Amino acid sequence: MSAYVKAQEEGLRVYFTDKGSSTAILEQAELFLSPEALERRAAQGIAVENSDLPLAPEYLKELRRQGAKVLAHSKWLNYAYLTGISEEELNRLPFVKKIERPKQHRSYLAGTTSNFDYGLGRTQIEQISGHLLHQQGFTGRGSTIAVIDAGFTGTLQAAVLDSLRQSGRLKGSYNFISGDTNVYSGQGSHGASVLSIMAALDTGAFVGTAPHANYWLLTSENVSSETPLEMDHWLMAAEFADSVGAHVINTSLGYTTFDDPADSYSYSDMDGNTTIVTRAADWAASKGIIVVASAGNEGSGSWQYIGAPADGDSVLAVGAVDATGAYVGFSSRGPSYDWRIKPDVAAMGAGTVLINSQGQVQSGFGTSFSSPCIAGMAACLVQAQPTLHGEVIARNIRKSGHLFGNADNNLGFGIPNFQQAWLISSKEYSDEFKFSVYPNPAHERVFIHGNFERGEMLHIQVLDQSARSLLELDVVWENQALQLDLTEIPAGFYLLKMKGSQSYQEKIMLR
Repeated sequence: MSAYVKAQEEGLRVYFTDKGSSTAILEQAELFLSPEALERRAAQGIAVENSDLPLAPEYLKELRRQGAKVLAHSKWLNYAYLTGISEEELNRLPFVKKIERPKQHRSYLAGTTSNFDYGLGRTQIEQISGHLLHQQGFTGRGSTIAVIDAGFTGTLQAAVLDSLRQSGRLKGSYNFISGDTNVYSGQGSHGASVLSIMAALDTGAFVGTAPHANYWLLTSENVSSETPLEMDHWLMAAEFADSVGAHVINTSLGYTTFDDPADSYSYSDMDGNTTIVTRAADWAASKGIIVVASAGNEGSGSWQYIGAPADGDSVLAVGAVDATGAYVGFSSRGPSYDWRIKPDVAAMGAGTVLINSQGQVQSGFGTSFSSPCIAGMAACLVQAQPTLHGEVIARNIRKSGHLFGNADNNLGFGIPNFQQAWLISSKEYSDEFKFSVYPNPAHERVFIHGNFERGEMLHIQVLDQSARSLLELDVVWENQALQLDLTEIPAGFYLLKMKGSQSYQEKIMLR
């Protein structure tokens, strides 16, 4: 088969040079963002920018005129996914910046099944101290969660979701595979199971982690076929979630391997920057949305590691523990390929209470079901602290983990304490840890994980036992982790000092 024919059949991601005529409406944000989306940005101090603009309509019109079919698109990354047009034809167009040939992939669904009286849901909420946050009146009211998943069969039948349906908090749905609002048949019940862990409200029977939140149900995962479009549809769903003002995205989907072994992702692709779905998730986080993703169920398999988009540096990747808080062997492990701590946190993913395709309450196993435990409580934090940027809330969730300061590759920062995550931003909280170093003892590099503000200038020193400085640099804090190269420093005990708005230090050992 020629490259020309193969490109036409498989599709191409075509990136544009700019937003064309859409730039003219940048100062009229109400034309392309909902009042809720604008309200969320205003509360968090996030400016409307070029990436929020829709694609240039004249570019899409010209592509269609030349026979291209638009199967998916992204305003954040400024591209369209096209078939029916060759690379040669695209290269002649002045508004085409870059052409990318997607890989054909196989994705996984990370789950395998199927003063409240929480009923059967008590353990999974109390394990993360969610009940203490609920007791403060923070139950997700006014917050919006977008559930990006496969199908939602069982949602309309489940008695534990009666309150969600009858109260008007089920805001809407969209199926990015079929291009309509039907998410309730044809793509299974995985999404319904995930939804119920957050939205259930049947006192004495089953209460979820965000029982009073609003929900959008978005289907991006096609369970009957595996094509590159699913990751692009995920991106479209994330952009949609942003446009309707979602505060939290939960996604219990992950991408690791491909139909053609020659095109399979390798562990080196889990670096936070390679896959389109990871880049999409980080874009969503930059818009103030808390993105929560299942780590994956590959811990006991040949892959072992987290998948995409869990590898994103701004994504809360969630591993699984059992009812006792012990690591569950199937839960995908870290670190990311570039040695960031992954998963970020963990929650109950073994015997998690949920609904099945008939709307009946049962239990299930998988990080698909630990992820919504965290996402629902994140929405409760949004209610409690609506002016905080989503990335700050995500950072506070990490910081509340029981392993913060001693993170590992199985549970990351550990099981969060959501009452503590709330108090971290208040004056009542004593900041026991400002930063931690991982791994410690170290070999050739270490990662600094901290509670610093994005944009804060930090001065870093590595001192030997005679207080002689062996490494000194200034950096601007951007994400949750900073990498230091220590290959030129011999084995021994050292003091790492950091100075920003305050001074902190920690001992490290090189071997």
